[in-house]
Amino acid sequence: MNLLTDAWIPVQQTGLMEKITLQQLLCGEKQGELCLPRDDMEFACLQLLVAITQVLFTPADRKLLIQRIKQPLTHEEFVEGCEGKLDWFDLEHSETPFMQFRGVKAKELTPMDKLMAGVADGTNKTFVNPQGLVAGLCAGCVSIAFYNTAYNCPSMGGGFKSGMRGSTPITVLIRGEDLRQTLWHNVLTQDSLAREMPWYGLATVTPPNYVQGVVRESKIPASKIGLIQGLFWQPARFELAPIEFEGSCSCCGQMLPLYTGFKKEKFNYTIDGVWPHPLSARTFAIKKGQKEEKFPSFTTTQPSWVHLAKLVVEKDNGKEGYHPVPIITQLKSFGAKRLDLMVGGYRNNQATVLERRHEMYSLANGWQNNTQLVDELINQAQEFKRALRKALYLFGEGVKDRFAGAGVNLTDQYDTIFYQQTEQLMHESFAEVDFDQPSITLDALASSLKRQVIKLFDQAVFPYQQEPKMLKALASSRRLLNKYLKELEAHGGNHEQ
Repeated sequence: MNLLTDAWIPVQQTGLMEKITLQQLLCGEKQGELCLPRDDMEFACLQLLVAITQVLFTPADRKLLIQRIKQPLTHEEFVEGCEGKLDWFDLEHSETPFMQFRGVKAKELTPMDKLMAGVADGTNKTFVNPQGLVAGLCAGCVSIAFYNTAYNCPSMGGGFKSGMRGSTPITVLIRGEDLRQTLWHNVLTQDSLAREMPWYGLATVTPPNYVQGVVRESKIPASKIGLIQGLFWQPARFELAPIEFEGSCSCCGQMLPLYTGFKKEKFNYTIDGVWPHPLSARTFAIKKGQKEEKFPSFTTTQPSWVHLAKLVVEKDNGKEGYHPVPIITQLKSFGAKRLDLMVGGYRNNQATVLERRHEMYSLANGWQNNTQLVDELINQAQEFKRALRKALYLFGEGVKDRFAGAGVNLTDQYDTIFYQQTEQLMHESFAEVDFDQPSITLDALASSLKRQVIKLFDQAVFPYQQEPKMLKALASSRRLLNKYLKELEAHGGNHEQ
């Protein structure tokens, strides 16, 4: 199966799922939206399609990219872009199979469920995912799973390398009007690549590392990794076992020849530096005079909107800051109006996936001139949460030699409840904010957050209101909450227009 010529892209139109070719998609011959049972596999499929489109058809400039968005490729343009690269995307190539290495040494085969994040890891997964949930995968779904494992998942444990962006990075994609347009919205022009990532070396076509090979124990400078290598870097040594039978694919459900196992082996090397991926933001901090960069990830149960500023805002206070996602920087330079984002990733504990994230966000027209407002909206919400937390902490702990607290920890519980209750509010604020008059949105958000915080505080302390010994703790914590809310209200009245 070859990703450039065969039908492997799962799409749905008018309720029916079918698999189409890359040519049918990019040349406008067939339409539809991606359709797989798992949101993370859909998201990985979209990333894979974007990567292929980027390396085969990188537009020279803004004018050509806009043309690509509006008009499908011609058959001749598609064939020209694929020329000389077919072997890179052949899943069963005799020497350089897609995202694999020939000659992997393993005593036994690894079952396919290891390629599906969160299915086989952990000691208690049989209570959630029955054994054999991923018995076999078709060629298309294996290709998507390989790419997802390489770029989005934690490594398979000690001795196995994680991807170019580290373990479980946050990925951001811009949403277009349909699947074909979405792909082009996430492709960088040669001009943008030269500006954002000058070492990509577009003039030199360096093949993927599974084609070129990697020397064991080698140290590879990130600045030597080109565009194609960076977008198709296989960090682990995998090799599929031959197809044994035909059946129902455990992912897409279609009756197709299935792969039921693969070989893997430990292989060590080091990448020196950070390779700036087009679909990822980077945070940085200056330590001992050196700039240390990393990719944001979901490390806590906080919702995705907490990270949104890191994804779209350029910030540098001299000690730390953010570099926004390159495709967003490009869109901003184009003067685009509304911004519709897809944000995805995993939350993990070492090799174990704890949670899948896949959410949509919209930023109202005007975002390109005032992305800093996104940071302000997030900080404001976090300040109201902190006010609630501090008041509940005082209520639970009391003050030594003055009054006893309730003796219960309500803070973590109500952090979670606060995020649950304000999720929709934050989405609406981002989507409807007036970037030309930010004080209107900030003040409206502050009023809504204040009401929500008071409501949650009353809810938390209600069971203790009838206990006389809790009256001092209740009164003191309420006074503290009101003090913080007044300070936030006073600060909110000073928003710059």
